[in-house]
Amino acid sequence: MPSETSSPSRRIVYPSAVDWWLAALLMLGPLICVGVTGMLLIEGKNQDAFISLVTGAGVLLLTGLLVIPCRYTITEDTLAIRCGIVMSRIPLSQIRTIEPSGSWLSAPALSVRRVKITTASRFYLVSPIDRERFISELADAAQLDQ
Repeated sequence: MPSETSSPSRRIVYPSAVDWWLAALLMLGPLICVGVTGMLLIEGKNQDAFISLVTGAGVLLLTGLLVIPCRYTITEDTLAIRCGIVMSRIPLSQIRTIEPSGSWLSAPALSVRRVKITTASRFYLVSPIDRERFISELADAAQLDQ
């Protein structure tokens, strides 16, 4: 659910919705490494098992760095999009259109139930938990007629 802070300035945070199949896909690599590690331990190949376990941990760490947290913050003058260590800030004055989308393009979104935000130079895809409320709040903040 979106949360508003109690500060005098407007700040609404929307976490990303998460599709179960996408979460499973992101966990597939580390889970395969755990399975391979178990098989290697049974075969007595301890050094190979260790390498497999470290590889799985590395994949899990990298995935976490690029995915967690995935959220969208509406402030007085900016939409901040954060997905892991990657962050974008869009001045609200640059937003031209906001519309529902089901695009499969790569984006800082953990669901295909998305919102397309268009500026003069490009577009952004996000997947807030409460898509309709997010569209309404962002349109109000950007002073767009929706």
